[in-house]
Amino acid sequence: MAKYKICKHTLHFEELAKALDANNIEFKVKDCLKKCSKCRSKLLVKKDDDYISAKTVEKLLSKLDLDVN
Repeated sequence: MAKYKICKHTLHFEELAKALDANNIEFKVKDCLKKCSKCRSKLLVKKDDDYISAKTVEKLLSKLDLDVN
């Protein structure tokens, strides 16, 4: 089961999806995470019951404790 969920409407969705794939991170694309105001202004990922957001893909990956390729 995917550990992370991302909304298909999140800011820079394609860039985020490519970065997660490049880091071999399993994720699931959802139609909506019910956090539209954050999702459309920042990158937003849901991990279990927690939401993690950042302004750039690199910052988001660092919050996920991942190395940027």
